[in-house]
Amino acid sequence: MEHLQFFDCHVQLGRMGYKHPLQMWRTDDVLAEMERTGIAGALVHHGLGKSHAPLFGNQALLPELAASPRLFGCWTVLPDQLGDFPSPGDLIAGMQRHGIRAAKLYPHTHQFATDRWTVGGLFAELAQAGMPLFVDAAELDGLAKGSDWQRLADMLQEFPELNVIVCGLNWGKERRLFPLLDRFANLHVELSTLQANEFIETAYRRFGADRLLFGSGMPFKSPGAARAFVDYARIPDDAKRRIAGGNLARLLGVEPPAAGYPDQDEVTYSASRGLPLPIPVLDSHTHIIEDGGETGSGLPMIGGNVDGMIALYRSIGITKMSVAPWVGVNGGDTAAGNRIAEIARDRYPDEVEAFVRIDPNYGEDVEAEARKWHMEKGFRGMKPYYYNEHIPYTDPVYAPWWKVGNSLRLYALVDPALQSDEQFMEQIDTLATLYPEVSIFMDHGGRSFDIAVKYAQVAKKHPHVSIQLTYTSVTLGAIEYLVKEVGAGKVLFGTDSSMRDPRPQLGWLAYANISPEAKRAIFGGNFAAILRRCRV
Repeated sequence: MEHLQFFDCHVQLGRMGYKHPLQMWRTDDVLAEMERTGIAGALVHHGLGKSHAPLFGNQALLPELAASPRLFGCWTVLPDQLGDFPSPGDLIAGMQRHGIRAAKLYPHTHQFATDRWTVGGLFAELAQAGMPLFVDAAELDGLAKGSDWQRLADMLQEFPELNVIVCGLNWGKERRLFPLLDRFANLHVELSTLQANEFIETAYRRFGADRLLFGSGMPFKSPGAARAFVDYARIPDDAKRRIAGGNLARLLGVEPPAAGYPDQDEVTYSASRGLPLPIPVLDSHTHIIEDGGETGSGLPMIGGNVDGMIALYRSIGITKMSVAPWVGVNGGDTAAGNRIAEIARDRYPDEVEAFVRIDPNYGEDVEAEARKWHMEKGFRGMKPYYYNEHIPYTDPVYAPWWKVGNSLRLYALVDPALQSDEQFMEQIDTLATLYPEVSIFMDHGGRSFDIAVKYAQVAKKHPHVSIQLTYTSVTLGAIEYLVKEVGAGKVLFGTDSSMRDPRPQLGWLAYANISPEAKRAIFGGNFAAILRRCRV
């Protein structure tokens, strides 16, 4: 694959209303991360434009833009009816005078409607000037239970020359998005949070590449995660080139300076070229859909059966997966899930491990089921799940299962689900004390700095408690923190596929600023050692 030039459409600079102490925010740090991960340019807005005042944030952005020719400005805008913001004409003139290329609005945070009476004049001026408009998906859903999606549709129809880019749309919202993409050629979508399995391939088949934009979500999200989603996309190279940066360059009428490949080790060398990783990669957290299905809990999980996931995993270099079929997790049929896992393991014995699911609420005999699936059938993973059972993991009903797990040195994937993190951590502490031979995975431990800090304290207390990374937030810097705090030997790679696409999860770790040895351990070495401990 040819070298792609990445032009990032979704980056925030500067101070903001709340910043975790570990989160980067300085422009120099963002530029260094762009250089390290091989990103040529970025469209940037200022955090204070949202948390304080657009005029203040817009002025604060100007000196930041001077730091590098790789940065292109996006101003936060407001309706002007109250006189606290320039008229649309004056706004456009100011943007052009300062070389600002795009606008961004926050209708929910700044408490205004997106109807034509409120923003029609602003939208008309932006359209006439050829300035694209960026809006965060959360700002659309926040107004009135999604009603602003209809208002967005109205504006797209009334101003067909206004290019609108929706940023930060979460996977699972495709049924809202696709009808609008079908109808409005001026609607575009940024990809950093749209991590639905095979989303890029699905959207490309239906709409082509011209309305899909690479964005990282820095400084909150990992740019490497966003890169890998595009670099590994199974679409033509020309389509990748447009998504990576060509579409944004066209919309803004600019070209960023060229960028080389990112800092290279054996992992980033392959990831930046869309090649399978050359090291053992074991996914300790996979969900699959039953044969013939592509939906789970009403969410699209395209290509999510075991055949589809094996094909995708082979293309990116994941050599083994531990599966908990979706019907047995959120779907509600643990017996069916265990059977599907057994079929998958039997079909791909060298590439599939399996989790057992047991639900006492259906009268399942916990000890008998544990003995059947672990001792007789050789499943090495345990997956209790509070979300469906509403039973604490330390409840006596689960004791026979934990005892089997302890005797066989099994591994257990444990999710806080609907419980508070404090309840969850207390239960992990108790379980690790009572069952020291079970390898316990604290799920989603990299989803935020707050969680990483909390979970690290528990993991450090117990030799066989590890922290699993996977989450849509792909928190920039969380992996580096965990490696420093608990050591690379206690961090595990997982994807949560096919609920979310595995490629951003792979990129999050592939581009982490840690040693090659740490990457090897987290990608596969740690889980391989856990599997070798098991007595089945």
